[in-house]
Amino acid sequence: MMATSKLHKNGYTNLGWLAGGFNRATDGDFPEVEGPEKLQYATIGGASYYFLKILLLLQAVGKNN
Repeated sequence: MMATSKLHKNGYTNLGWLAGGFNRATDGDFPEVEGPEKLQYATIGGASYYFLKILLLLQAVGKNN
């Protein structure tokens, strides 16, 4: 909800709320808006962004071992 509020305050008016968040989305659910990163990992920044990056790094290291 916080991200939606920030977007609306910055002029975005065509917004929606995805129940369960993007972590419930699967590859290809939103082909028009997907960029280089998966939508499951969408954050609004802050501490959660850095926690996510550390988690992804640890997953990558774990796969290499």
